[in-house]
Amino acid sequence: MTLERFKEKLHSCDLNLKEFSQLVNMPYSTVAKYGRSNPMPGWVEPFLNLYYENMQMQHLKQEIKSLAQKL
Repeated sequence: MTLERFKEKLHSCDLNLKEFSQLVNMPYSTVAKYGRSNPMPGWVEPFLNLYYENMQMQHLKQEIKSLAQKL
C-alpha cells in the first residue's frame, strides 16, 4: 500500500495517525514513518479494510435499532 492510499484509508475510517497508532498499540513515531523511511507492513491494509467494514456495520446496526423502535 502506498503512503497516499494509507492516508485515504485513514481518512475513510475517520482516523488520524495518532488514533491509528493507539488503536494498533504502536508508537506514533513508527506509524508516522510508514511509507517513508519504514516500509508499510502487509497487515495495515487488511486491518483498515476490516475496521471500515466494522464501522459501517455499527452504523447499520444503529439504523436498524432506530427503525425497530419506531415500529
